[in-house]
Amino acid sequence: MAVIDVERTSGQAWKLAGLRFFFVGMGLFAMAITAIAFIPEYARFTAGKFPIAPELHVHAALMEAWLATFVMQAWLGSTGRIALHRKIGPYGIALGVVAWASIVFVAFRGMVVHPLPTEWSGYDEMLQDVYVYITFITLLLWAFHERRRPAWHKRLMAIATFVILMAPIERMEWLPELGIGYIFASVVWLNLCLVIPLVAYDIASIARPHPATVRGLILMFSAQATMILAWGTAPWRNFAFVIAHAVRAAF
Repeated sequence: MAVIDVERTSGQAWKLAGLRFFFVGMGLFAMAITAIAFIPEYARFTAGKFPIAPELHVHAALMEAWLATFVMQAWLGSTGRIALHRKIGPYGIALGVVAWASIVFVAFRGMVVHPLPTEWSGYDEMLQDVYVYITFITLLLWAFHERRRPAWHKRLMAIATFVILMAPIERMEWLPELGIGYIFASVVWLNLCLVIPLVAYDIASIARPHPATVRGLILMFSAQATMILAWGTAPWRNFAFVIAHAVRAAF
């Protein structure tokens, strides 16, 4: 009987540890996704077969710094170092804003450096950039607003962090396109990587989806739905055409 009790206690301890460090694991998972996506490109860059502009190295460094900060903050929260977590928090949010600015910069840089689309369908892909940087900054600032409610804060930060993984997931060309095109398939794969673990965590820890999870995902899904509905429409293409050519003319 003693052995059974020990095994039960051990199992409970593993479950509690898994729940305790869930957000650390999600941060490491996000870093693994970026590594799988971008290491091949950097390998080709090192071999002189894939040029990467210096400003894009800065962007990559900022994004990785953001992911590392997410992992560190999750670790501090999981290990009870709340005072240090809160002390670093404002700097982490500031880094998130700078990382967001670099996302916007890269999108606008593409309009200047690369040839503009010669077909109307080429302007649809700009929707993905708009989706990412509007959704990310909204969730980031919302999470900052909820910093006094840890259960809300950590969930919103996790959703914000996974929103910016669209670009690396798109580079995983070995992922099935599911018959809906690589951009829409990237949305599906991204959602699977985030939604299933996060909802499973909620059910395991509080037996239901947390309101922060529900509302954060509603915001994300609504933004995705808006992107999909605007895809291929004349109003969006005309708007994107004007913006892209205005940016190109300005620089």
